[in-house]
Amino acid sequence: MMLKRKRKEEGFTLVEVLVTIVVVAVALMALLSVFIYGFNLLSRMKQTAIATQCAQEELENIRNLTFDEILALGPSFTNDSLTLLENSSGVRTIEDSVGADIKKLTISVFWTYRGQSMRKDIVTYITREGINKK
Repeated sequence: MMLKRKRKEEGFTLVEVLVTIVVVAVALMALLSVFIYGFNLLSRMKQTAIATQCAQEELENIRNLTFDEILALGPSFTNDSLTLLENSSGVRTIEDSVGADIKKLTISVFWTYRGQSMRKDIVTYITREGINKK
């Protein structure tokens, strides 16, 4: 009888199993939240890259125009890639700068990401000689 009591029983108690399950569940929930945050960040960065591409394409189109043609442009522009962004719009803004023959050109893309307003701007200067020339 004494030999039976001294012999250590093998296996896990119910409390040990429950504690292990709780620890593993907490670790998995933390890991899952990191993955969700990462996927959301990737999605937002993809949309920012699309907006940057649209603004760059518009700037490249403007590079082929003369100074007077640029000044005659309307305030908005369209691009096929803008359809990939929710509630998107493209805006051109031309402001006076240091002299009469130097203007500040801002190409902006606006869109909505998960209810939040997003914006990407590209700013350059134009002169009668061309873009970014003094």
